[in-house]
Amino acid sequence: DRGRFGHLRVLVVEDDEQLAMRLTDRLRGAGLAVDLARSREEGEAWPDLDRLGAVILGLGLPDGSGMDLLRFWRARGV
Repeated sequence: DRGRFGHLRVLVVEDDEQLAMRLTDRLRGAGLAVDLARSREEGEAWPDLDRLGAVILGLGLPDGSGMDLLRFWRARGV
């Protein structure tokens, strides 16, 4: 059983370990496939952004702003 979301894949970009674990646990419990990036740099280098159904993006990352990461992705057509 894949849950009600089927094959939906989500990327969580969050550096707070406790928050990241709570989010990923709940999303996986709802049947989602979840990946975790812990920094802007990891998010920029994520290999298959085009296969994601959604991104949950922390605004304050240790190496930059989540909004700057969003702008980076949009500038590249993601």
